[in-house]
Amino acid sequence: MSEIRKLTLGSRVIGVEFERKRIRNINVRVRRDGTLYCSIPYGVDINEAMRFIISKQDYLLKAIDDTVHEDRTRVRARQFVDGEIFDVFGKPFILKVESGAKNTCGAENGIITLTVKDVSDYRSKYMTFEKWRRNCIRSVIVDLCGEVYPLFAQKGVAPPKKITLGEYKSFWGECFSKRGELKFSYRLFEKDREIIRYVVIHEFAHFIEPNHSSRFWAIVGEYVPDYKALRKKLNNK
Repeated sequence: MSEIRKLTLGSRVIGVEFERKRIRNINVRVRRDGTLYCSIPYGVDINEAMRFIISKQDYLLKAIDDTVHEDRTRVRARQFVDGEIFDVFGKPFILKVESGAKNTCGAENGIITLTVKDVSDYRSKYMTFEKWRRNCIRSVIVDLCGEVYPLFAQKGVAPPKKITLGEYKSFWGECFSKRGELKFSYRLFEKDREIIRYVVIHEFAHFIEPNHSSRFWAIVGEYVPDYKALRKKLNNK
């Protein structure tokens, strides 16, 4: 169970979500909205974790600024006009915007067709595209989880209780083994299916081994022998 607290870093008050996990060290990451998420080993007091965050405040405040700025820049960079290039599951697609009676979006033969009632309405184009993008990656993630789970059922892993997707900036996937939840980033929409499958297997492996130990990587390598190459591709922009 997580706990939300407010923490003063420099002159700013930052929201921090603390959650206990089966890990060895205190881990902190910056979320897209400028808040922090801190995972704590069992047995470590939250006050100790707060002191740890404060000791890293200069680095964390810069990371918060960089994350929020990068996200705003990315959103502004998209104009949703004819000819824009979008990566769809690892392949470049050209955007075609057209007027129609209903707001819809779809992709075929290297072309994304974005149909909206008013082609000059940026918000309408953005919302229609985002709804389609999120539905696409959600469908692929759910499909891959169903494909991968039987491999881990053989190892005694229970089916995940919850699969969540979000516009997570600081991670591609995350496993909360204690509560049986998997989280994945909508940003995987831009990656090859083979890479997405690696991320899914990576997170399922955390149900068995919470840390990135040699045992963990042996489990991943059992199902993804070339995981090192895929991990490198995943993190290349």
